[in-house]
Amino acid sequence: MHKKNQFIVLWTLLVFTLFPLQAFAVDYSISKVTIDAQVTSNGTVAVTENHTYKFQDDFNGIIREIVPKKGTSIHEFTASEQGKELKVEQDEELYNIFRSGENETITIELRYEIQGAVDTYADGAEFYWPFFDDRNDSDYEQMTITITPPADSEKTAFIGYDGAYQTGSLQSDGGVQFDMGKVLAGSNGDVRVIFDKHLFPSLPQKDGLVLADLAADKEQMANDAAALLAKQQVGKSIGNWLIPAAGAALLAFFAWAFSHARKTKQQAKPDTPHFFVPKQKMSIPATLYFTKSSILTPAVTAAALMELVRKQKIEQLSEEKFRLIDRNTEFIHEATLIELLFDKVGDGEIFETKELESYTKQELNHASYTDSITLWQQGIQEEVKQYELYDKHPLLRGIVGTSGLVFGVASIFFGFLELFPMMVVSIIIAIGFIGFCFYSPITYKGHVIREEWKQLRTAMKNLEPTAWNHLTQDEKMRAFSYLLGADEKSTHLTTLSFTTAYSDSAFADFGLFYNPVLLTGLFVAAYSSTSTSASASGAISAGGGVSGGGGGSGAF
Repeated sequence: MHKKNQFIVLWTLLVFTLFPLQAFAVDYSISKVTIDAQVTSNGTVAVTENHTYKFQDDFNGIIREIVPKKGTSIHEFTASEQGKELKVEQDEELYNIFRSGENETITIELRYEIQGAVDTYADGAEFYWPFFDDRNDSDYEQMTITITPPADSEKTAFIGYDGAYQTGSLQSDGGVQFDMGKVLAGSNGDVRVIFDKHLFPSLPQKDGLVLADLAADKEQMANDAAALLAKQQVGKSIGNWLIPAAGAALLAFFAWAFSHARKTKQQAKPDTPHFFVPKQKMSIPATLYFTKSSILTPAVTAAALMELVRKQKIEQLSEEKFRLIDRNTEFIHEATLIELLFDKVGDGEIFETKELESYTKQELNHASYTDSITLWQQGIQEEVKQYELYDKHPLLRGIVGTSGLVFGVASIFFGFLELFPMMVVSIIIAIGFIGFCFYSPITYKGHVIREEWKQLRTAMKNLEPTAWNHLTQDEKMRAFSYLLGADEKSTHLTTLSFTTAYSDSAFADFGLFYNPVLLTGLFVAAYSSTSTSASASGAISAGGGVSGGGGGSGAF
């Protein structure tokens, strides 16, 4: 694979690793959620939830997960839309509400009761509940949770945790409303409200005091917030100079790389306007791999066979018949191809094209053929590597690699400080540095090879017979083999027209009976017969809120 392709693949893998994507079967968003929890004097909490979904596709319904806290339970769950009751199927803590449609915005009302959710103490009655937790797979664009007491409460105390922190406001009746705004998937946001104890006369009193515990939580959270703010100031002061400096350095690296590559490529262009066949620096298959495509097509296999004929390792007796002359080859991949065609398919001395068709039609031979082709491709890659056609720049790689790791750590640091914009920018810079760490530009020698063969491909399109006739037989054969392998389809106009015009003179000294459609088609059929494909799937995980409770939303 070309280094450019490797860089693109690496970049893509890094992005998807650092920014994982979660795919849903249904395309939807939840624009608004209101939850009204009416606390009754006997400790039961009657909950009414309204969920507004915007669907961009076909759908069958919505999902609500409600995981009760330890010691509590959910009862009387129902769902409706504009007063019309909807079908509900329960699977443990999951409630599937059936309401099908397409490209609609709907609002579903859910009603249920929580039993055992209020605990009374000497100084107050507490309702402490996670209406969602980190198991939730959906964003809530706008969420409001209202907790209402059974009667007016004069000394209500409250607190919100995580996503609900500092979102609560006291209502005139002593209830509390938490305006949480946007809640991201995977977030926690427990709410805790303490009402006057006398509003729950029938509930048994537990030992201990609860207001002091809530006050301690408030103080601790306030201290944590103050400490976080101080750390954020330090983090911002560091990030405000470090990130711009790193960004400028990264842009400078890329600008230098682009300029250097462009200059080297310009210098490597042939300085003669006359048509010529490049001197032999690599085998034709390796030249095609390096100059045309890292995907070695069946046409390249056909070109490799012609290369062996040119090197007089094999002899073509007819359009469909070849004889092995010499097993001593210059490259391992050439020996691998001979072993496949003459030993596995042929009888050790003669290879006929019809034998390859019969060989690859038998499923038992597919693995053997594929293994040989894979070894042949690997041999070509190894040949290309030995010419050192790419600059490694070890010092530069070390510098940018270290910088990438530094900014990877910095992104974690900014994330802990909840400086999310700086975290995102640091991740992008880290990806840029780490990606640049694999920068391996083509050397001057490599550009010369590419530019020379590019000039050949261009010139072949309108080549004059006189220019062709000035070439040696070896040059004609190399040019023809390269053109064959460079064409993605053996029936390509360039190949056919060139075959008609020049193949006789190209192969005069080699005794060839050449048919590009027949030969390339042979390897295309073999590839098609032995190719297979596979697929895979993935899974998701779960978590929990206060006392094991929580839940979330979805659709199906």
